Formats: sequence, C-alpha cells, structure tokens
Amino acid sequence: MKMDRLKKFAAAGLPICLAAGLLAAARKPVSVSLSKKEIRELDGSGLILAFLVRVENSSSSRYDLTRYDYRVVIQGTDYFSLRTSLDEPIAVPEKGETLISLPVKISYSLLFDALPSARDETSIPCYVSGLFIFIDTKRKEQKVPFAFSAEFPLYKEIGVEVLPLEMKALTIGGAEFVFSFSCQNSNAFEVVLSDIDYRLLMGGREISAGLIPGPTRLAAGAEHVFPVPLILDFFELGKEWHEILDQPSVGCELQGKARGSSVWGDLKITISKQQDIAVIRK
Repeated sequence: MKMDRLKKFAAAGLPICLAAGLLAAARKPVSVSLSKKEIRELDGSGLILAFLVRVENSSSSRYDLTRYDYRVVIQGTDYFSLRTSLDEPIAVPEKGETLISLPVKISYSLLFDALPSARDETSIPCYVSGLFIFIDTKRKEQKVPFAFSAEFPLYKEIGVEVLPLEMKALTIGGAEFVFSFSCQNSNAFEVVLSDIDYRLLMGGREISAGLIPGPTRLAAGAEHVFPVPLILDFFELGKEWHEILDQPSVGCELQGKARGSSVWGDLKITISKQQDIAVIRK
C-alpha cells in the first residue's frame, strides 16, 4: 500500500516538474525591450528612424552582441532587409543592462519606388522585426527575437520664393531697397524655424549676408515673408552697381540654412534659390 501511494504521488508530481523544467528553459538570460523611438536627420530626402533598445542580462556571465538581422515592412510591403555583423561587439555586463540604437534609414525616393501610393500620405506606419545574436564568455550563441512598430512623417521641404525687389531710392552714389523672400510650409504639421543664416548674391557677387532672428512659426500650409532692408554705397562697392540695379530685373541667388523643429523632431532647413527678379520702383 505504501509503495502504491508513492507511485501515485510521483505520477501526480511529474507534470508539475515537467512544467517547471519547461518554464526554466524558456527563461533566457538576455532579454530585449523597446525603450523609445526617435526620428533623426529629417529632411526632404528622408530620415533615420532610431529604435533605442534596452538589453537586460540576468545571468552571471557577460554577453556580447555580435550581429543582428532585421527586415522593415511598410504598408504590408517588404521595404528592405539587413544583416549586420559588428566589428566591435557591444558588451552587456553580467547582471546588468545596456542601451542599443537600432537605426533604420528611410529614403523617400526608394520608398516611392516601392510604394508609389505613399506620395499622397502625410505619415506612414511601419513594422520592424528580426533577431539579435549574442554570445557569452564560453562562445555559446543566443538568438533573441524582437518586433517593434513605429510611424514616420513624409516631410516636404520648406518652399522658398524670392519676391520682387522694392527700390526706394537709386542715385549715382548708392541705393536703398528691400529684398524679400517667403517660406512656405506644405506639410500637415507646424514647423518652427530658428535663426536663418543667409547669403545674398546679385550679379554673381555677394551683396549681403547675415542672420534673420527666429523663431518663426509656420503653421500647416502657412507662408511667411522675410523682408531684408539694404542700403548700398556704390563708392565702396563699385559704380557698376548703379547700372545693375537700374534695370527692370536683376539676377539674384539666395543661400541659407536654419534649424527647424516639429512634432516629429528636429529638421534641417536648406535655402537655395536662383532666379531673375523684377525691380519695382517706388
């Protein structure tokens, strides 16, 4: 009778032992979780979508990230796949954690080739999945799967238009006029411009350079005009400027750069415009 009770007890405990064994085997010493997402280097050509991943090591052995494989899916379409081996492994200390940046480069031109319908969108969701491959000090390999979702904008460059030159006075000795240009925001979100560092050329020569103070808020679909008042001394610059400005139009080139900000993050703003502009006399 005693032996029968022991057999029954052992039989009843067997599933519990098996379950405990499977649970212990399922616990991997290295785990990953998403800390945050960032959009970097956003401009008219594309952006970098960075996933900051927290790696936790619960074991008493150091693990090194040696490579990772992942694929990016956008609107149900494979955008690209990448397999990367690290020249210098990233160490995860024993009983410790570290942050790893997983960057995904989004090129608008490549995206539009793969998904022509994306041109009409203002933002697009995407899905990134793959494997992190770690090795411990005994060179034993561990593969940790991951899957993250995100959304990124389809940013349109700030449009620039050079306006007619408003001539207030023109004499043999100099000129007083207002040069103006406008910036248009064609995006579905507000863009805030910082100080604009500009350079203005006329007739192939620099005529003005400086800083237009910000911030300037451009609401979605809005436009802002920047007037630049100028006074020129022809005795200093050259008498040929009287003839250049005493024409119905003048060729000019505007160059500039500024930092911008938006709900999606920081922007790189580049201004480049070359055209003939009308001279309006007042």
